[in-house]
Amino acid sequence: MVATRERVPHVPLTAEEIADDAERCFAAGATVVHLHARDAAGRPDWRREATAELVVEVRRRCPGIVVCATTSGRDVADVDRRADVLALEGEARPDMASLTLGSLNFSTGPSVSAIATVHELARRMAAAGIRPELEVFDLGMAHLAHRLVRDGLAPAPRYANLMLGFPNGAPADARSLVALVDALPPGTAWAAAGLGDFQLPANALAVAMGGHVRTGLEDNPLLDGEPATNEALVARAAVLGLAAGRRLATPAEARALLSVDPVREEAAAG
Repeated sequence: MVATRERVPHVPLTAEEIADDAERCFAAGATVVHLHARDAAGRPDWRREATAELVVEVRRRCPGIVVCATTSGRDVADVDRRADVLALEGEARPDMASLTLGSLNFSTGPSVSAIATVHELARRMAAAGIRPELEVFDLGMAHLAHRLVRDGLAPAPRYANLMLGFPNGAPADARSLVALVDALPPGTAWAAAGLGDFQLPANALAVAMGGHVRTGLEDNPLLDGEPATNEALVARAAVLGLAAGRRLATPAEARALLSVDPVREEAAAG
């Protein structure tokens, strides 16, 4: 869903709020941040300059963090508008960009990503040197990832977010997660996310299976029945990992895992 202040009281909307929130999440253990620029009314803002402002400020506050911009089809299907952020350069250029591997239905409406659109976005990411974050909601999307590999559009090392519990996607259970992991191209690093109440079990399964974790208000607005914050959801994920004997990755380790240029970490720190 597109989080609004009415539904999600603690969602950051302005550039300053988003940067503040990213800084708190970074301190709580996050090493990758997924950004959605907003306009003054809190609606999605697809202008590249809006994303550029966010990326630069988040880099300044969170040295070494991996920045992932959105190219989602949830709000707009036009490939040129979705790809505009891929033309950013220098410190405004994101390290990664989300690439949803197909169309699906949310409770508020469809997210449209035709196969041709997926391929075009992947081509533009490759040309810009931006790593795709493969968003996988079902086995068909995992199958498409193999086609991208075949066409040279998903080079190793690859990274996928496996999205569980969405209305017409994979269920949030262990069998579904195992099936999705097994269906990915060999050598793909992965994280699991869950919608709403499925966030905690999806994150726990990922930790237990050796994967990584996506969390935050985009997927789940509540923590223990009360309005959540991104920081609190990140802290919960960190506790899960540590309790299972996992160690939180450093920004440098996350960059190495995702094959993100370490030089840009030094630039952000300076």
